[in-house]
Amino acid sequence: MSPWTDITRTLRPGMIHWPTDRGFQLNRVEAWSGPGTFNLSEIRTSVHVGTHIDAPRHFTRDGAAIADLPLSRLCGPATVVDFPERRHVTAADLEAGQIPPGDRILLKTTNSRLWDLPAFDERYVGLMLDAARWLVDRSTPLVGTDYLSVEPYDSPGQPVHQLLLGAGVILVESLQLDAVTPGRYELIALPLKIEGADGSPARVIVRPWGCAG
Repeated sequence: MSPWTDITRTLRPGMIHWPTDRGFQLNRVEAWSGPGTFNLSEIRTSVHVGTHIDAPRHFTRDGAAIADLPLSRLCGPATVVDFPERRHVTAADLEAGQIPPGDRILLKTTNSRLWDLPAFDERYVGLMLDAARWLVDRSTPLVGTDYLSVEPYDSPGQPVHQLLLGAGVILVESLQLDAVTPGRYELIALPLKIEGADGSPARVIVRPWGCAG
């Protein structure tokens, strides 16, 4: 059995997406009908659909685009921290998480339950601004969350995004963490290499830290 766990949400038409973004669409352009024919599909979507990565350019004028992100920040040790209460995550919560310095941080929250609902739910759990400052102060390379945004809904000026992306902290949103136990892991998070883009869908996997093979 593979030690890797896929924490990527499967892209599919009709999946929950940010209310003002284009949802995921898969269109069949050609259909197999016998020998010599083939299937061919095209997609139309926001780059911030499903499990995706925000590059600094998402909220900064001249920040790094998705194709410019270094693999050293996207891959490496990560700590999954569980927050079982339905409330926004604070700096004190992160401080209590016993997170090794330099680790990427994946936030497992009650948001996993929201994916079973038929529509976007603005009551999802996000990061408070003091938590974002905590991450920046500790030079956190990457933070991941289990809903469509790391920031609480209807946050004027998007200060959490502004602070994190402005400091070069990479954001991974809409992770599937409900079956992942808290602990330390090796993380691989790879976006599509799209020139100039502010984000991209990604395939994200983890395995227990120190697991070989």
